[in-house]
Amino acid sequence: MEVRNWGQEISTVPRINKKVYRVEEIVDVVKNPDSYPSPVRAVGSRHSTTKCIDADGGTLLDITGLTRIDEPNTEDRDNMTITVGAGARYYDVSRFLQARGLMHYVNTEIGNLTAGAACVGQTKDSAFPGEHGQVNTYVVGVKYVNAKGGLCEVTEESGPELMSYMRASFGMLGIVYEVTFKITRLRLMKLYHKAYTLDEFIDQLDELRSSGCALMYYMMPFVNRILVEHRSYIADDILDKADGRSEGDATSKHLLTKGSDWQFRLRNTGWSKVNPFFGSVCQLVPRALKDYFLSTADFITMAALATLAGDTVLPAEQTILYHETPLKSTQYTFSIFAFGMKDFPQALRDYFAFVKDYHQRTGWRCTVLNVGYRIYQDKSSYLSYTSEEESMTIDPVTNADEGWYPFLKEYNEFCIQRNGKPLLNQTPLLTTEHCKAAFGPQLLEFNERRKTMDPSNRFLSDHFKGLLEF
Repeated sequence: MEVRNWGQEISTVPRINKKVYRVEEIVDVVKNPDSYPSPVRAVGSRHSTTKCIDADGGTLLDITGLTRIDEPNTEDRDNMTITVGAGARYYDVSRFLQARGLMHYVNTEIGNLTAGAACVGQTKDSAFPGEHGQVNTYVVGVKYVNAKGGLCEVTEESGPELMSYMRASFGMLGIVYEVTFKITRLRLMKLYHKAYTLDEFIDQLDELRSSGCALMYYMMPFVNRILVEHRSYIADDILDKADGRSEGDATSKHLLTKGSDWQFRLRNTGWSKVNPFFGSVCQLVPRALKDYFLSTADFITMAALATLAGDTVLPAEQTILYHETPLKSTQYTFSIFAFGMKDFPQALRDYFAFVKDYHQRTGWRCTVLNVGYRIYQDKSSYLSYTSEEESMTIDPVTNADEGWYPFLKEYNEFCIQRNGKPLLNQTPLLTTEHCKAAFGPQLLEFNERRKTMDPSNRFLSDHFKGLLEF
């Protein structure tokens, strides 16, 4: 039975495709290789754009039945946590927290992200000062089934080194069935957008980085513009005086009454439906007309987003819950590379030239948007793409068509040549050489840990075996 990712451009054909609802079912699968052949690979919402779901000839474990959400632990206000099943969706957990005057540190875009995937995979979002943009940084406890079918647990306190490996494991160290996130009290945000030319953006980049705002940006190479989304927490006297621990307290009611959501509701409608649909239409028209439509859409997007501003915006509202089986016209795909600050300005300038040259040579260009995020240095994951320094990303987004993968081959080489770091679950068409250039000896060290935890390769897929040259 063929299983495809959400974007429908990647597939795998496992011998067994099983949805689990209890940890005992996972144990039974792992302990019985005759009935459930290797590799055993866990999947959630399948939004990854690489072959993370690869389980050809093996066993695909759908963990979306593990949806339990516990009440948050708020006894220690500096170390509040919430524990959930590995199949709980980020969107649902965010809403659960928001109703209680709490929130995730990272309110990432794809709300279908499951807790298990958030724990062992790589994500990105613009980070606030003093915080991080990777969801797994805030995973402080994990329960998993090991390669022998045993039940294991690791926490940031009891095993920080193993936690670092788990955050980079992509399911190769065990099947996660429960995750504990560190959380924080609900805050409201100021939100606004500002447009720059490419030169203006680069000239003012240091000022933008030190502005105290989380920075996300839309890159529009064909009209030479970059639109920056600025987000910053606001002060709130009532919040500062209250403890905000329970669903019924005055703090959560105050914030939910005061907070606005229409800005992200409109943005998310455009991002998840209007832009992909428009891009799919543009794929059907002649090149000259397509170019005119897409460039005009860039200016319309800038004008529309400029109106989406507010002083009391609810952070969790930026998270989108995508339809599990969307119309083909609203499906999209993407890739991502992160660049350290010493390389990013020139890489960005070169990228604007690269996509225009590629379009001139081939007639192909992205039909949705190019986006990016500022993410602070973060060593929490053993294969963190921002382990060395603060970074900014360059992420092409498009409706997948026959031109996407030829573009990616050149894009990947372009980024690697400029010291870009990929995300192994969100950067398609990576090669072993790409991974070696980006992560070097860390890959060998990770594999040594993997072999001690899974000597029989119960969880190792052909994709990761080939990609990382294990």
